[in-house]
Amino acid sequence: MTGAWSRIATKAREAVQRLRSRLSAIGARAPIMLAAVLVGAGIAFWGAFNTAMEATNTLPFCISCHEMKSTVYEEYRQSVHHTNPSGVQAVCSDCHVPKDWTAKLVRKIQASQEVFHWLAGSISTPEKFEAKRLALATRVWNTMKANNSQECRNCHNFSAMDTAGQGGFAGRMHAQAAREGKTCIDCHKGISHKLPASLSRPPTQSRPSFDAELAEEINMTCAPCHGRQGQGTADGVYPRIAGLDPDYLTRQLQHFKAKTRINIAMLPYATERELPQHDVDTIVAYLASIDLPRKLDAADETKGFDALSRLNASKAVINVPLYAGDVARGRRLYAKECASCHGRDGYGDRVRTTPQLAGQHSAYLKRQIMEFRAGTRVHDDPDDARIFKAYGETDIDDMLAYVSTLDD
Repeated sequence: MTGAWSRIATKAREAVQRLRSRLSAIGARAPIMLAAVLVGAGIAFWGAFNTAMEATNTLPFCISCHEMKSTVYEEYRQSVHHTNPSGVQAVCSDCHVPKDWTAKLVRKIQASQEVFHWLAGSISTPEKFEAKRLALATRVWNTMKANNSQECRNCHNFSAMDTAGQGGFAGRMHAQAAREGKTCIDCHKGISHKLPASLSRPPTQSRPSFDAELAEEINMTCAPCHGRQGQGTADGVYPRIAGLDPDYLTRQLQHFKAKTRINIAMLPYATERELPQHDVDTIVAYLASIDLPRKLDAADETKGFDALSRLNASKAVINVPLYAGDVARGRRLYAKECASCHGRDGYGDRVRTTPQLAGQHSAYLKRQIMEFRAGTRVHDDPDDARIFKAYGETDIDDMLAYVSTLDD
């Protein structure tokens, strides 16, 4: 028995020794195992975090709230970033979220403020959104100005641009912008979304006050040609001047006075004696305040029919007749050649004092194109005459056919 117990004791000691060795080995590997667990947990967390962050960059996420889907998304769908000949689509995050991971994380943190305003209902109705549109847009523009339009340059690069393959004016302006060190947002505000009303059409509430009696007196000089309501003439001799951007009207009167734009009919009146600056300010404010009707209201039969009053009222209506041409082709040409400055809706750009084309008489627009072509009137740049000469007669007519639809 002694031998048996001795063998059992020996085996027990060996078992204990093996257990101690295993525990010692495990103890030695514990830091490695802990590190492996932490690394695994870190990878899992990073993957989940990054996946969640990227999910917030998708178009479905961006338009998941009705505020975005019913406003800016509908505007974006009409833009070249949504639908274009190349089929390359830029979604919200391509323009509003940096590609660099650190900058992207900062942008997501900033977005928490937007989540707060969403919860608070700050832009829960179209009216609330429009009231804040200028502030919201200005914030984005300032950011893009500060970072040299980095989000634009993720896809667009001056050095890679084939300006000869662009629209005539776009090619000329891009080449000029590259030379002058301009950034994309300097010219491309409103490219995917509507401009705030105060930067597109003059807001009624911010129109300057003016001496109405003096304005009426000055307008008596303008009315024989441009009409009592500034509606112009459909034959293209005199343009509609009512409701136009006041800065644009002022600039044209200054050109007439300085003889940098020659117009025989304006020569007797566009002088410092006949039209001093105070009068310019008055008549411009008056004309800009006129909101021309687009259709003739039904006659009030209770007051009897006054043929003369009815005739005068009809003269003030601006409803540009459809111009003969291919509207669909004109739309494509307009988008390529004109929309970046005159706006997709044809109502111009107040920031750059670009005039509206919508609601202007087609014959007058064609006459101006012919003058730009001939160099008798200078467009933005003297070299633009070459661009206008490159348009065929059919090109011009088709673009005018499309523009004639924009006041509808």
